[in-house]
Amino acid sequence: MGQREDNKAHTRRNLADAAVRLFTAHGFDKVTMAQVAAGAEVSRRTAFRYFETKEDLVVHYPAAWMGVFDQSIKANQGRPVGARIREASHGVADFIESDPDAVRQLFVLAFSHPSLAARYTASSRLWTQHLAAEIGSDLDAGPQSVAHVTMLAAAVMGIIGSVCETWATSDQPMKPLLDTGLDLLAEPFAAIERGDF
Repeated sequence: MGQREDNKAHTRRNLADAAVRLFTAHGFDKVTMAQVAAGAEVSRRTAFRYFETKEDLVVHYPAAWMGVFDQSIKANQGRPVGARIREASHGVADFIESDPDAVRQLFVLAFSHPSLAARYTASSRLWTQHLAAEIGSDLDAGPQSVAHVTMLAAAVMGIIGSVCETWATSDQPMKPLLDTGLDLLAEPFAAIERGDF
């Protein structure tokens, strides 16, 4: 990443961090984009150049996590599907747990506000489709198997979402929670590897 990209990433992160701090302290509806910009020490115009809406400021975080997930999935092509998904999920857990307090605040905020919950749901649907396409690209998938792969991708995203919500409101470490959830999908993963889908 070049200096310019580093600066942009830094500005995006500062804006998102300021937003979560302010939303947590004062409530999502009461904070304006101008206040977020001031909290990040940038102009209002700069804030809108990076994020069009307040919801975008919060959804920035899961997009970064899913970027980590996606990179890991792509980097491990050729390995069994279940192993790829588990490794990618652990990478996301490491990323999230590198700043646990901020992320817990973010989840509590997201799950308690209807417009943010709706954005998370929409984001999860997109990632389900993306994950299904990524898994399906390794397979000779006919119409029925495409449906099965999509269901499996939805189950994976459901587990990740449930684990994040449980982790945010407890003191349990994330990786064991992920492993427990993904263990439930051991047979579907094995069926995909065998071609029985």
